[in-house]
Amino acid sequence: MKKALSVFLMAAMAFGAFADEPVADVNVAEFSGNAKVEWGVDLDSGTTGFQNSTDVTLKLNLLNGGSKSTTGDGVWGELVIKTDGDTFVGWNNTAKKESANKGMTGALNLGVKVDTAKIHFGPAYVGIKSGDTQTGKLKMDGAIRSADSDNATTLGAVGPDGYSQGIVAGYDSDMFKLDLDLRSKPTTKAPAERVVAYILDKDGKVATGTPLQVGDVIHYYDGSKYTVTAKDVEAGKTATVGLLSNLGGATPNAYYYTDNYAFALEGEFKGVENLSVKAGVSYNFAKNHQANKKDGDKTSNGDLWHTLGYSASAGYKLALNDTFFVRPQLGFAGATGFGTYDGYEGNSTTMNMAAGVLFGWGDIGQDKNAGVYFLDKDDAKKVTPGVALVAEIPLPSTMSGEDNDGKKGKITTTGTTLAWIQPSLYTGEIIPGLTAAAYADIQIAQKGKTKTTYDGKTLPETETAKPDAAMAFAFGVKYALNVEEMTITPQFGLRFVNEEYAKANRKKTVFDGTNYKLGDNSGDDYLNVKLGVDVAGLVDNTTFSVVWTSENLNNKTDAANTNDPKFGTLNFGAKIAL
Repeated sequence: MKKALSVFLMAAMAFGAFADEPVADVNVAEFSGNAKVEWGVDLDSGTTGFQNSTDVTLKLNLLNGGSKSTTGDGVWGELVIKTDGDTFVGWNNTAKKESANKGMTGALNLGVKVDTAKIHFGPAYVGIKSGDTQTGKLKMDGAIRSADSDNATTLGAVGPDGYSQGIVAGYDSDMFKLDLDLRSKPTTKAPAERVVAYILDKDGKVATGTPLQVGDVIHYYDGSKYTVTAKDVEAGKTATVGLLSNLGGATPNAYYYTDNYAFALEGEFKGVENLSVKAGVSYNFAKNHQANKKDGDKTSNGDLWHTLGYSASAGYKLALNDTFFVRPQLGFAGATGFGTYDGYEGNSTTMNMAAGVLFGWGDIGQDKNAGVYFLDKDDAKKVTPGVALVAEIPLPSTMSGEDNDGKKGKITTTGTTLAWIQPSLYTGEIIPGLTAAAYADIQIAQKGKTKTTYDGKTLPETETAKPDAAMAFAFGVKYALNVEEMTITPQFGLRFVNEEYAKANRKKTVFDGTNYKLGDNSGDDYLNVKLGVDVAGLVDNTTFSVVWTSENLNNKTDAANTNDPKFGTLNFGAKIAL
């Protein structure tokens, strides 16, 4: 704690010199705690026992929120240094830490950062912070966003990745916003970390897949070279256009002079209230240096495979009355790669769509969970009072190109998933005392198909069998009954995951595939139930509870009777909270 306070004193001296900017402002932001005891019974073994838990949280604000910025007119440089309201020292102490004699542990969160760095030319500007050259990332608005995939990213970003160093030029008005990123991609000097390398054969062409020989020179695309040793040959390494690891070199460090660039152009129309329309495109390019007599050993750090990313999305919030609204959304993201690999010139394309509609009656994207069994804590991180349906739709992928003999071919592949749909519900406070929430992730399956043309001929179409649909859902409900001075809140929750979903490993936090390991003394499908009641107000600051939590109720009895259905635990508790 002395160390944390010394850091605070230094921050106080630094910010105390400011006038209207953030200054040292120590206050208690949060001081809370609880102690709980439960007595429970394992309904399968019949054994019983007590469990105690405590949790104390203390947060001290160090700085008030605010910012310091430059000002100007016409052509001027804008720099904004900002600190948010989460600039604090925080401690948390639980019974587990107490038992280990660790006491309070501190975490220093000085949320001070460069928020904006721009050179303004009227409504136009040039930004000089690092960024990226991808487009298309989309989070659909549903009644519940599960805490998966970067908080429910329905469409992932597309386009060239890793291009972080550079500038963004933009124009921002009341009608539209336009941003053009121009960035380069750093690499490292260590051979073990380089992504692209090559070795020339006797004809001066790139040789791949051939065994390395002692004395062969590997050319790396940052201009350096490595001579193959006998130890490398003994390890059976082969020449390849790709990663060649463990071939010497220094500790990896940033290398910025790569002649490898990419751009991303994104636009947004802002002229109609409650309407969101966005589009973007991105592409990478590099100087094509080659090792020849003209430029000697000069080589390129550019990616052999160029990626064109493109995206578009639209959404509109239509008010039905003062309470209810409808918000439809549609999104699209695709990427096409171009290049030459192992003598084959071609391209590949993958595309995905997203569609959804939200019928709501509250603020969109509230930063909290649903507060019911299986959709509480971190299982759901964004909620909107309403009911919604979101669909992720993968489109057929294609590969086409021309081989060394000049023959052209094209392969179109349709996967076994027509769509993933996520219906969701969150009641909010539309019915006093009642909170209900539901979230599902369901695969709409289909037969997979592959169509191939080669050298002007269409080959017979092949099919992949339609799989059993993968599905998972969670539902929770509670109702607070006021009886004189008491509040009695019965609760019920149910969660189901089938075998196909566990195999698909969708990595949804609500249905995390790692929690459903097949063949681990469990049934193929997973069904969990939780039933309980809380009673508050009978004793001041105290909540009494009874909770039954099942194990997998769908376990299937095997011949050795080692896989019987399990009924879980029953716990009686009392919690005193400040």
